[in-house]
Amino acid sequence: MGLHPEYESVRAALLHRSPLPSLVAAIQEILFEERRLGINLSKHSDAVLASTYSPPGASSTFCKNCKLTGHKFINCPKIECRYCHKSGHILDNCPIKPPRPRNYSTRAKNFTKPNNSSAATVAPDNSTTPQFQISDLQSLLNQLISSPSSALAVSPGNRWLLDSGCCNHMTSNYSLMNTPSPTKSLPPIYATDGNCMNITHTGTINTPSLNLPHTYCVPNLTFNLVSVGQLCDLRLTVSFSSNGCQVQDPQTGQTIGTGRKVGRLFELLSLQVPSPSISAPVTDSDTYQWHLRLGHASPEKLRHLISINNLNSITKFVLFNCLNCKLAKQPALSFSKSTSICDKPFDLIHSDIWGPAPTTTVHGYRYYVLFIDDFSRFTWIYFLKHRSELSHTYIEFANMIRTQFSCPIKTLRTDNSFEYKDSTLLSFLSQQGTLVQRSYPHTSQQNGRAERKHHHILDSVRALLLSASCPEKFWGEAALTSVYTINRLPSFVLQNISPFEKLYGTPPNYSNLKVFGCACFVLLHPHEHTKLEPRARLCCFIGYGTEHKGFRCWDPLSNRLRISRHVTFWEHTMFSRLSSFHTFFSSPQSFFTDTSIDLFPLPESTPDNELAQSALTSPTSDQSSISDGNLDPSPDIPPRRSTRVRAPPSHLQDYHCFSTIVSLIEPTSYQEASTDPLWQKAMNDELQALEKTHTWDYVDLPPGKRPIGCKWIYKIKTHSDGTIERYKARLVAKGYSQEFGIDYEETFAPVARMTSVRSLLAVAAAKQWPLLQMDVKNAFLNGTLSEEVYMKPPPDTSSPPHKVCLLRRALYGLKQAPRAWFATFSSTITQLGFTSSPHDTSLFTRHTPQGIVLLLLYVDDMIITGNDPQAISDLQHYLGQHFEMKDLGSLNYFLGLEVSRRSDGYLLSQAKYTSDLLARSGITDSNTASTPLDPNVHLTPYDGVPLEDVSLYRQLVGSLIYLTVTRPDIAYAVHIVSQFMAAPRTIHFTAVLRILRYVKGTLGHGLQFSSQSSLVLSGYSDADWAGDPTDRRSTTGYCFYLGDSLISWRSKKQSVVSRSSTESEYRALADATAELLWLRWLLADMGVPQQGPTLLHCDNRSAIQIAHNDVFHERESMYLSL
Repeated sequence: MGLHPEYESVRAALLHRSPLPSLVAAIQEILFEERRLGINLSKHSDAVLASTYSPPGASSTFCKNCKLTGHKFINCPKIECRYCHKSGHILDNCPIKPPRPRNYSTRAKNFTKPNNSSAATVAPDNSTTPQFQISDLQSLLNQLISSPSSALAVSPGNRWLLDSGCCNHMTSNYSLMNTPSPTKSLPPIYATDGNCMNITHTGTINTPSLNLPHTYCVPNLTFNLVSVGQLCDLRLTVSFSSNGCQVQDPQTGQTIGTGRKVGRLFELLSLQVPSPSISAPVTDSDTYQWHLRLGHASPEKLRHLISINNLNSITKFVLFNCLNCKLAKQPALSFSKSTSICDKPFDLIHSDIWGPAPTTTVHGYRYYVLFIDDFSRFTWIYFLKHRSELSHTYIEFANMIRTQFSCPIKTLRTDNSFEYKDSTLLSFLSQQGTLVQRSYPHTSQQNGRAERKHHHILDSVRALLLSASCPEKFWGEAALTSVYTINRLPSFVLQNISPFEKLYGTPPNYSNLKVFGCACFVLLHPHEHTKLEPRARLCCFIGYGTEHKGFRCWDPLSNRLRISRHVTFWEHTMFSRLSSFHTFFSSPQSFFTDTSIDLFPLPESTPDNELAQSALTSPTSDQSSISDGNLDPSPDIPPRRSTRVRAPPSHLQDYHCFSTIVSLIEPTSYQEASTDPLWQKAMNDELQALEKTHTWDYVDLPPGKRPIGCKWIYKIKTHSDGTIERYKARLVAKGYSQEFGIDYEETFAPVARMTSVRSLLAVAAAKQWPLLQMDVKNAFLNGTLSEEVYMKPPPDTSSPPHKVCLLRRALYGLKQAPRAWFATFSSTITQLGFTSSPHDTSLFTRHTPQGIVLLLLYVDDMIITGNDPQAISDLQHYLGQHFEMKDLGSLNYFLGLEVSRRSDGYLLSQAKYTSDLLARSGITDSNTASTPLDPNVHLTPYDGVPLEDVSLYRQLVGSLIYLTVTRPDIAYAVHIVSQFMAAPRTIHFTAVLRILRYVKGTLGHGLQFSSQSSLVLSGYSDADWAGDPTDRRSTTGYCFYLGDSLISWRSKKQSVVSRSSTESEYRALADATAELLWLRWLLADMGVPQQGPTLLHCDNRSAIQIAHNDVFHERESMYLSL
């Protein structure tokens, strides 16, 4: 059976429609075409479904298109193709039409081929069909519709019907749901007949053809219903027609669901609802991007994360290929699986050391140790410089576990390496009750869990370094990132949950993960740029902050690590691919302050001057900063520079080694220092000094007594020019565990005032006396103790077992040690005829017939001067007899103060201390400031935002306070910022950085003590009035000169509120007078008495009149009471 050739266009349109229309719709379109052509079936024998019968023996063919003979319909030159609209062929023979689908057939379905002789050929497929009439076909169609065909019947329970009157997707089949959740809080469902049906479960329908989230399970429901309203809430488009229905995503234009019309109902055949967060098509690049973000995670783990909707941006896994994974993760044969299973955290900890690495990290590490919890598989990684640091590291780890999780470690499983047999570690494990399980020698498979974790981490490290094109020096940063991501990846051993969730009980957050080594932009602090300079800095992302909530980014321009949360990422662009920024690496600079690295290789053909010029030139527009690799071949012509050789300032000639001092590393533990021969020698020297002075006796600990601990402190002593003087190791007692009244009483010990130091230098310079310096080795060990103090023996010393040290000498670290040393020194030097000054107890004087000798003591450092050379020599000899002294010669470096001898006197400065402070604060590359404070800014406690970490602010202000010893020009500014130490804010921190930038520009400033100066004391006093807008209190300021030499100054807020400027000035005069009297007495002790009254200057006439006149009235009574 077939259609008449005149209906070829309708037939072709029906067959090429996707999806194919129903039989009812096809018949309706054919009838419509018949009415259009006006064919009368009763008058013509070639009706719609008639056969094109040719009688036998016919000599010519008849064309039904042009009504001519001699050719067939398919060869008619007047026929027009309804696909390409060209003449000479029909649609089936169109040369440009796409081919038909496989297994396609034009034979009518559900019809049996009759065995009669009236079969005819229907163009163009030459199939034989019987002759039917329209009435016959219509009756056949009615039979098909009324018969219970499997293709058209809607049986309850196995079909889904679209319902616009249904509020939610519903099903009665509980087994169709994926992870159903029982519920009792939802209201019942009411049917049209008034019956009530309860909802028992909610879940997601996830079958090969349907994906319906948020579906109700209603057991009494007859048919499965799909809510049209719920689909519209997902912003999907549902369209209905006589051919069926379609569900489309309007954002992508894709058809995500289809249905057919069954009578007057619409049955949903397939539907895949996209994720509500995004409806974009999934590509392999999206999946690959998450593969990079998760540290080159395996496809299996990515597929699981996508299936549980943890990665909201994608809903479908697309297979990808990663060349770096293939290169870095080539597998070997695996060991047999471990059978140990723990049911509680920290019942079993696996541990192993890896190393040495072929390249040290940027911090100087060559090893790392892993601690793996067998219960949760959570991994902790610690880096080591030497394998001997394992004991200290494990103790730190165990204490952290006990503090954070309130759970001790029950069993430690390790290999048979000697580091795990250290006596310190074994003693600690025994005290904690931790069992130790070791593998047999050369049988690493017995510690397979740790060995496999090494394999996993190093695979990830290699992949990260390869993909980011980072040098091997960054393997430590890559390892930290690997462990961070591994702890957050699902584990098949843990039923596809992550170690993080297993340990902490909450799923990890993947939203902060970024691609290792990608380009990023870090927001600069306000003090790091001007209003016209860029607000961000291009950096390289290298990991996640461990102690700070932020990202670890390397700044190539300032050569330092930045940890910030204000970071924008270019995850599709690796930092190493930005060829336009290779100029940042023109010279190997320091990544961190303690090491020097060269991150990325530079083109060898690039001249140094071009690199320097391009690194210092800022782009003029955003388009010129980064491009696709095509840069302007004609660089800007640099301005002409003077060719005259510039000599450095003379006051900076001795500071060429400052940058190297910053990179010196001092050990922080005994384990670290014990592997270095230089520090071993320093510790042996200290122990010999302790034995020489008979510092302790080994005794049994008396009942009721508790010994204190001890530790080693390491310090690199340097000269004033920054060169290394010696390595100093000192054994100190842990005096913080002493108890008052039991093992100590009084603790006060005097030290020299800095005003006394400056006064002594001014007197020596004016009188041209020599300045000598001596140092007492192990000074505190000369002090004797009157209390019983017991201490644990130092580590790795040949002490008798079960003995403690009864201290005989004042060991460093004891609370009473400074007092005991000063008492011993005072009693010793007074036997030579010296007396202690009542105005500064640390100043000792001796008058001889030839002159005077002065000694100023600051703990164990002393300055000696005077005009009697023989008496000075006798003093040095006498001190050498009673103490182990070190003669340092002429004074040049004292307590961080640099004393430079000149022809016209002495220069006192702190240039080295200032350079170290600038390097520590990280502003060595910042611009300088012309003044310490901005005169237009008045700081208050409420301005700005509170600092999250106040430690840096307090450290910097404390360092600036000591810097005022030689820098009176910053005294007032430091006095201002020190008022906010309790709760500093961002604007206060900006003020501190401005002081540092001013100090940077005045690095060589200091105090000049002239040899031509007189020894007449004079002073200046001043005060503001209500200078603090918060509490309305005034600030006192004064300074005193000894001739031309500045020896004393102060800036201090007054303790009470002054009601007038006269009152504030008078209070400043009172404070200055007190300082003046003390200076006169101190100078008299130094042999420089003041012959007449001292002139004190004041710029307030009212205050001067009140000070001069004895008569006063009621308004002035309170001033004179001062």
